[in-house]
Amino acid sequence: MSLSSSLELDTILKETEQYCSFSLGLDMIRNTVPSYDPLIIQRDNERIRDALNAVVHYGPMPFYGIRDITAALNDAEKSRTLTVQELLDVMMFIRGLRSAAAYERSIEQPHEALKDLTDTLVVHPATEQKIGKAINDYGEVVDDASAELRQIRRELHAADQQITNAVQHFIATNSDSIVDGIVTYRGSRAVILVKAQDKNRFGGMIYGDSASGQASYIEPAVLIPANNRKQELLSREQDEIERILRELTMLVRKDAVEERANLMTTAILDALFAKAQWGAAHRAVAAELTQERSLILKRARHPLIDDTMVVANDYHIEAPRTTLLITGPNTGGKTVSMKIIGLFVLLTYCGYPVSADEARIPYFDHVFADIGDDQSVAASLSSFSAHVRKLTEVIANATENSLALLDEIGSGTDPKEGESLAIAIMNELRQRRTMTVATTHYSRLKSYGKRHDDILVASVQFDMEELRPTYRFIEGVAGRSNALEVAARYGLPSGIINYARFLRSQAQTEEDELIERLEEQLNENYEKERILNERLAEVEEMEKQIKHREHVLAYEKEGLKEKSRREAEAYLASVREEAEQILSEMRSMKGTAKYHEVLEVSKLLPAAEEAETEHEEDSYRPGDVVELYGSTTPARVLEVRRKDILIDLNGRQMRVKSSQIHHSLKVMPAKKNTASVSVSSGSVFDSMPIECNLIGMHVDEAMDVLASYMDDAKVHGLNTFRIIHGDGTGALRKAVHKMLAADRSVESYHLGMPKEGGTGATIVVLK
Repeated sequence: MSLSSSLELDTILKETEQYCSFSLGLDMIRNTVPSYDPLIIQRDNERIRDALNAVVHYGPMPFYGIRDITAALNDAEKSRTLTVQELLDVMMFIRGLRSAAAYERSIEQPHEALKDLTDTLVVHPATEQKIGKAINDYGEVVDDASAELRQIRRELHAADQQITNAVQHFIATNSDSIVDGIVTYRGSRAVILVKAQDKNRFGGMIYGDSASGQASYIEPAVLIPANNRKQELLSREQDEIERILRELTMLVRKDAVEERANLMTTAILDALFAKAQWGAAHRAVAAELTQERSLILKRARHPLIDDTMVVANDYHIEAPRTTLLITGPNTGGKTVSMKIIGLFVLLTYCGYPVSADEARIPYFDHVFADIGDDQSVAASLSSFSAHVRKLTEVIANATENSLALLDEIGSGTDPKEGESLAIAIMNELRQRRTMTVATTHYSRLKSYGKRHDDILVASVQFDMEELRPTYRFIEGVAGRSNALEVAARYGLPSGIINYARFLRSQAQTEEDELIERLEEQLNENYEKERILNERLAEVEEMEKQIKHREHVLAYEKEGLKEKSRREAEAYLASVREEAEQILSEMRSMKGTAKYHEVLEVSKLLPAAEEAETEHEEDSYRPGDVVELYGSTTPARVLEVRRKDILIDLNGRQMRVKSSQIHHSLKVMPAKKNTASVSVSSGSVFDSMPIECNLIGMHVDEAMDVLASYMDDAKVHGLNTFRIIHGDGTGALRKAVHKMLAADRSVESYHLGMPKEGGTGATIVVLK
């Protein structure tokens, strides 16, 4: 059994064939063998890394139109005129090259190894264009292939029309003799089916009788000139087509050397992307190559085991260890684990990715394997003889840079002699520092492995409750064979099982029993740890999902807030624009209009305060620095109420809604002490101010303050005063004017003149 067969590499090559696009790529896959040249291994590893990344992100490279045109190139180089189909194949091949090159240019990630391949492709657009102009996709030489061919085919069309006219005339004038009015062609010449007794009446040529003998095919004399003309044109057409094909063949001949190189490159690319597609289907990765004697596989899965059933395991062979000794029950996965290690090395050396989450593979000068039973009646080889022959080859050729895979080492003979031989062979390979992976049931070999630091003893787990293997790989623990438990599961009588257990206990030393109990405890602890790790992974995944959900919700919240801000800003901007238009109109009317007309225009100012839509905003606290939307001046929050917020803007207190402000990153300047100036009427009631400032108040609050002020003004005998309401949105001004208009004690009121506060104030005169 060959190395590829014993490690099932040939099965993987067979699987990969389905991803190949044309015959040369398929041949390369079928002829794939591991290379032990470090430069070739490194080159192929870089290529598969780029190709696998490209397949995952961009899909496979297109090879439409790519086919083996070697025979056509050979004929062209020998000046043999290519057929229309061969020339069409060459044209499609050139188109395929262009598509492959375009695919490479679309890859955004670095891919130097892949680019090195595609850069060698030489596309011949002139040859493609000339062939495409002469031959269509159906393999026909088109009229526009040459001016001469176009003229000939025009004349052929005219000749066909002449023949049709002559036939119709002949049929019309000789209808009594005509059997079938359909024109038939014999040797590209038009003939007519007439009654047999009349076949000699019309001169010309007779081409035979019908099957019944009642009719004959004739070429009447009147058709001979037209048929001769058509034959001449057909000959000329064929000569012109041959000339065109020879001309195109010379173009192919000129490009033949470069096209051969293109064929080789596309075959490499086809095989490379077939491997990459196989890797993508098995969630594989390109291995990391290392000069160190270190082999690491993380979550490695055998690619031939169904993905729903395969168990992922980690494998480590690192200094100072050079040997991995795998123990455990039959059918428990020892050989599978060993095959995974050997197979992954061979796959890497064949330019394949490996089905693991991470892989580090060292350079080996050779891989040796003694796996399976090669007994042969013809060669007079027993199982033990076949094993010894392979072991002899390993001992004869293995070096410190080799990998040896030994399945059930020393088996097939007397157990005591077999385990003694196994220990001796292991000892020899250890002295050579050959990296070795071996499986065994021998107790002495397990004990031997535990005594040496350069041997890593491992096992495959066995479920004692279910009496079945779990295929989980455990490092640092030697496993039991569990032969008696398996035998009991398959129905061997209990008497036999119990007696066998008695004999086994008699053969065991106290040390063996202690080691067995210790290993059982280690297995239990490992299983508990595995369950805890699985649950921890589930918790971490749930935590990750919760954090992701929180992030999404926070993002959505910010989006809604931002949308609300934009809507508020847009609304306020439209209100300001409308207010500015009205105020501008009012200012233009001051000089010409009467005061009541100005008041009518002022009533058009929208009640923006009443129409504002509630928006969800940030929360605010006293001391926060904020800005009004549309303003860059910072203000400080003084008090937060249920419906509004009191802010200090440049020493002036204002009440605003949360939708009118936003947090500011600016720093408020230090508050300066300013002198207070009061203005009085000069009357005996000097405590009564002559103006009522409503700036920063809501409408309801402002109306209460104004009503109280007017009551005081009446009591104090203040007949004229000013109400400061500001421009703002106009809502406060409108409310003030509405209240004044309804108060019978008010004789008149008007907006202030420029020196009286302009449109931001109203002058009131009481009766």
